[in-house]
Amino acid sequence: MRIVGTELDVLTDANGSFAIGGVPTGEQQLAFEHIAYGTHTRTILVALGGDLAFQARLSQRALELAPLVVESLTELEGRRISTGFSMNEVLREEIDQAATRGQNLSELVRDRLPGASVRGPCIDTRGVRGGRCEVVIIIDGVPIADPGSLLATMPISNIERIEMLSAGEAGARYGSLGANGVLLIETRQGTWGGREDERRLSGFDWSLEQEPHRWKRVLASAVLANAVAVGVSLALSDRCFRLTETPSLGLRPECGGVGAMSAGFLSLGLPSVVGGLAVRWAGTTSRSRGRLLPAVATSTLGLLVGYMLVIHGDPWARAAGAVTLGIAVPVTATLSDRAFRTLR
Repeated sequence: MRIVGTELDVLTDANGSFAIGGVPTGEQQLAFEHIAYGTHTRTILVALGGDLAFQARLSQRALELAPLVVESLTELEGRRISTGFSMNEVLREEIDQAATRGQNLSELVRDRLPGASVRGPCIDTRGVRGGRCEVVIIIDGVPIADPGSLLATMPISNIERIEMLSAGEAGARYGSLGANGVLLIETRQGTWGGREDERRLSGFDWSLEQEPHRWKRVLASAVLANAVAVGVSLALSDRCFRLTETPSLGLRPECGGVGAMSAGFLSLGLPSVVGGLAVRWAGTTSRSRGRLLPAVATSTLGLLVGYMLVIHGDPWARAAGAVTLGIAVPVTATLSDRAFRTLR
């Protein structure tokens, strides 16, 4: 209850009774306010030094409030509204439509993202042209070092969502990495081209790992595994080959053709595979692990060079071959484990 035009107001008790003191004399407007019945006013006449008692009856019909509409927003939509950035993304439905038309990733970005422009193998923020690829591409949280090959080879049917972040928003989220904008790609965690998606990376960024590459452990594992595997393979090959007294003649087979060929493959394959598995195991982190094929390939090349020096060289060359087999091969396998990674 309040007197209109004054600061006099009171609340009624449980029975609806009230009392207001100090009301100016003369004609006043008394307002009744109720959350369910609205606001009503009544004119009263206050005499000097007198008391005024009366009863007021409100409408028995409650007010009908306008319906309350609640709109639910996704996290992305809420962030867009709160930050003021415009929507600049491609969702799965549009991606599937583009896939049926035979579009590749480069064409999809060019047609569907107004904030991005495609320049050869590079993606730029529209209106900004630089001498190199300005926009960083991040797939499932991992920056890609070679965007050109990605635009040409990645099937868009494996993409769940694409979002283009402007330089301002990308800089706020990724720091200097996103100074010129970021293209975010979220995959469906499926398969690429029918093969298991190992998400192999070119130019792996170790700054995203929780710990650095454990090269000491990897190298020690490679040395031990390589020494055991080379020793076993040489012991088995000794049954089929003998070194000639003339270095230029190399080895003399002492078993059949099939046996000699098997021994040769064993001498190269066993140390390579065992060493590759060892460095892969030792270098595995909670986020990534080394790729087996590059480790095996580099080890095989080192083994081949080492064996050739031992077989066809003079004493100094044989010493160099032994160093190659015992040290150079584990070192190259360790370097391969650090350079060639795949997400777990």
